[in-house]
Amino acid sequence: MSYLIRDYLDELQNSFAAAPPIDSSVLKTLYDRQDYAAMLGWIKNSMRLDLRVGLRIVDAPDSSPPMWIEIPQPMPRRGTAEFRETRVIVNARRDVLEAKSFVCVVAGFSHELSHAVLSAMDHRLQHEEKAVDLTAMLLGYQSFIGDAEVTKMDGLIWSLLLMAVLLPTGFLFWRSTTKTWRLGYLTRAEAAAARDHLAPAERLRA
Repeated sequence: MSYLIRDYLDELQNSFAAAPPIDSSVLKTLYDRQDYAAMLGWIKNSMRLDLRVGLRIVDAPDSSPPMWIEIPQPMPRRGTAEFRETRVIVNARRDVLEAKSFVCVVAGFSHELSHAVLSAMDHRLQHEEKAVDLTAMLLGYQSFIGDAEVTKMDGLIWSLLLMAVLLPTGFLFWRSTTKTWRLGYLTRAEAAAARDHLAPAERLRA
């Protein structure tokens, strides 16, 4: 694990209590129903964010972030009456919700709401995206942040027809390439190291 990731984890763990991994069965049911707003609300409740949250599904180009959150500035402190009346908006690209996996959608929602967690604390790391991913992991979404990627194989088939006098049937060629799309700011190695770091504490809670 890099010193940066270890330092982030240590600072975050000193700022709030870590949570056990969530039970994702309800989230999977909501995902299968394509009830993304209810998924977002469930994740908000699991993070004990007693504020209001809205979901805006947007049609945006691939160059846009998969998701982003709108948070008022300054953000009221957590636990205050002003905080409970605060509304944040999570924007999600339609193609990400419809084409990416369950794991990626949950990882994206948990990341964006972790911005609200850190902002409500006025935490020093609230604008450090890797620290936001780690916050989601600490709040029960470690497996989702770690596995939030999709690998797809693209194939191309074409026929090279030779002269009939040489080979009447010709040849068939297949070429394939593998592409991996990852959601979030932690690399796979960084996320795996963070999960290993958190595993002893999870065993103690169990």
